[in-house]
Amino acid sequence: MSLKKFTQYKLLFLMLLSLCVLLPFIPDQAYHIPGPDTAKQNLHVIEFNDQGQPHNDGQWQGLQARILQSNTDTAPELLIFVHGWHHSANPKDENYVAFEQFYRQMAASDSQRNLLGLYIGWRGDKYDPFWLDGSDDATSWIEPLDFPTILQRKRVAKRIGKTGLSQLLDKLDGLVAEHKLLRYTVIGHSLGGAVVLHASKDRIKAAIDKEQDNPNLFLLLNPAVPAREYKPLDTLVSLDRQKPSMVVLQSKGDFAVKEAFNYIKDGERAVGNSWAITHDIDKCSAGNCDTPIKMPSALMAHDQIPGCMMTLPYSGWKIRARLQARRTVQTCPDANMQAVWVLAVSDEIVSGHNGILTPDHAKALSEVMGMIDLYRNQLPKHAVESPANQDLGTLASESDTAAPAEGEVAVPEEPVVIVEPLPNQQSSGSKQGESSISEEPSAPISDSEPELQP
Repeated sequence: MSLKKFTQYKLLFLMLLSLCVLLPFIPDQAYHIPGPDTAKQNLHVIEFNDQGQPHNDGQWQGLQARILQSNTDTAPELLIFVHGWHHSANPKDENYVAFEQFYRQMAASDSQRNLLGLYIGWRGDKYDPFWLDGSDDATSWIEPLDFPTILQRKRVAKRIGKTGLSQLLDKLDGLVAEHKLLRYTVIGHSLGGAVVLHASKDRIKAAIDKEQDNPNLFLLLNPAVPAREYKPLDTLVSLDRQKPSMVVLQSKGDFAVKEAFNYIKDGERAVGNSWAITHDIDKCSAGNCDTPIKMPSALMAHDQIPGCMMTLPYSGWKIRARLQARRTVQTCPDANMQAVWVLAVSDEIVSGHNGILTPDHAKALSEVMGMIDLYRNQLPKHAVESPANQDLGTLASESDTAAPAEGEVAVPEEPVVIVEPLPNQQSSGSKQGESSISEEPSAPISDSEPELQP
């Protein structure tokens, strides 16, 4: 970076910092006071102060009582959301309202689950940035203008992750060990992703080192986390085909994290926009993964390599593992066996930085949780050993292992994306081997095999 550019950035930072001093101060306070009915509620809130300590111990006590008083034969599950920069647990906050709707949709669609919701609140802004705050607009280009204010909040996020949230997860782990709680899923967005990363990475590594089953899942959405803070996890491999312990979803249209983050951090890339990427995820054509389309021969060859392509058929999403993603991830099975999946996500699926917690996202998470149950917390053998190009939802978890294909076809490291039908493209390649549960081979131009009902 030239001295001129360096000076410009620092002057901009100082100007914005001075502006913040003149803006209204946001107190470090709790927005939810536990009452006599808290233990009967299905949606809970726990708030932490800037020191990483709970604002009110009664919030945890109410959640604990609700978990322990379950009146069903099925232990409850907990869906947790940690908001990021510019947000709080204010009942009128856009993230709070969105998560409330997100949780209720999942609870209604997965009625067989005893699903509880937990919103983690903290002071995402110390000052009200007025016109600089575009956090309520998924396509906002205004929000990056006050990006320097993220630095102080990032230190707080890290502190909350290492103390308050980590201690809360310790308590939840105890309930899981006692079979009082089935599992928990933690979603962190933006700086909330930093909170979740620092609360989870030591426990993920410890579980793998001790060869422990890990029923829980951590999801980071557009996390404001530099790749160096993720790096201790990049060599961890799942045990015995276990599902990934953490999934990072980074929108390709996220200007705030993909561009502004680099400038503020002097060229340091965010984890979801770096060498760490292991997979790409796109929408199937017209949202239907069974629709045959023509595609470039290199992409077709990629999809025929064992473990390289999977689908979420009900959500209409296609997941492609990257070949030669990095030194320790050379094949698609290598990518699938990583303890942390880092996915570059189409803007159609996650719109910009703030396009999160949508009805489609709730539908997809429900589908993923159903698959985790189906495969008993494991990846299907097909994802790591057998021919790909099959629906995750139709694979038998105990199917016979297919012989690995010889002479894997190399493809570029750039994201592979589905393309519109080409007018004169000739389909090429031989038919794939038959699925262990289907006698019909897939057509060479088909994205995936037809969905089969179990």
